[in-house]
Amino acid sequence: MDNTNSIATSARVFVIVINWNGEDDTCRCLASLNQVDYPNMHVVVSDNGSRPDSLRTLRDWASANGVMISTPDAPPRLNAAGGCRSICILENGRNLGFTGANTVGIQHAMRRGADYVLFLNNDTFVTPSFLSRMIDVAERNPAYGLLGCKTLLGDGDAADENRTIWSLGGYRYRFGNPMNIGSNQPDRAEWRGLVENELICGCCMLIRRKAIEDCGVQDDDLFFAIDDVEYSLRVAKAGWKNALVLDAEIYHAGSKSVEGRTGLQLYYLFRNTYYFRRKYFPWHKNIVFFTHHLLRYFLVGGLGRLLLGRGSANKGMLLGVHDFLTHRMGECPHPVLLRRKSTA
Repeated sequence: MDNTNSIATSARVFVIVINWNGEDDTCRCLASLNQVDYPNMHVVVSDNGSRPDSLRTLRDWASANGVMISTPDAPPRLNAAGGCRSICILENGRNLGFTGANTVGIQHAMRRGADYVLFLNNDTFVTPSFLSRMIDVAERNPAYGLLGCKTLLGDGDAADENRTIWSLGGYRYRFGNPMNIGSNQPDRAEWRGLVENELICGCCMLIRRKAIEDCGVQDDDLFFAIDDVEYSLRVAKAGWKNALVLDAEIYHAGSKSVEGRTGLQLYYLFRNTYYFRRKYFPWHKNIVFFTHHLLRYFLVGGLGRLLLGRGSANKGMLLGVHDFLTHRMGECPHPVLLRRKSTA
């Protein structure tokens, strides 16, 4: 798929990048967005109460690269040259999680006439044509509510023969768990074109305005993790089709927001996966799922972590299940999981 004049550049796209003391990654992501060839792109940084020096770094980067910091009430302007010639920083004042920060960004975008909203992880590096290709597909296929794209592992420096998949842009169920498609596999020639898939990865998720109007924003009870799975399924159940644009490519460096805190990551994954299963699946399917999940991840996986000296990570699993059973959602309230060293 070539970037041609057939692309409907009139569609207004707001790209939401979340920053939480991750200024180095965010600046690198913004630098790659500054090379994007789609002209009607508007970049929003939704900041989750970062340190003052983190926000200062973002503003310094903008100043050094000729990027204007726009105010939240400034009207969006089309930029014929493409790139992020201006960015809007929304200061949330505290950590709202992925769901809350995305919601703030969505509300900002919808008030300013967004035709599409794009979630983009701050530890990604995009290719110049990725957005043009995704919008081209979306404009040609009005039945699609959500679109994902091919996501390669790394920082964009890998040679063509060493291209490794982080995700093809979506999930498939494996024993009832949503798992990234193609994860850690070498890229293949047949992984091109457009593939319909119910679940879209939130690392890069293009959302049609009408889908937001129909389905609302993300479930803030989740705070972090499984939020993209839940939202994808909700949109699909509302009658929309979702798909992967495999000719659009970005790179992903990894989950930096929970790096060094395995227990915290497991807390959100277990709690939110169980919440998701209870919300959308009938009891007879969940009996099989929960039985397999407990045997595999608690008995086998938990014992394995103990033997390998990583038993502290099991705290996250146990606390996650406890909070699911006691209906405690939102941000993790357990200090033992928030300290990086406690789950190393």
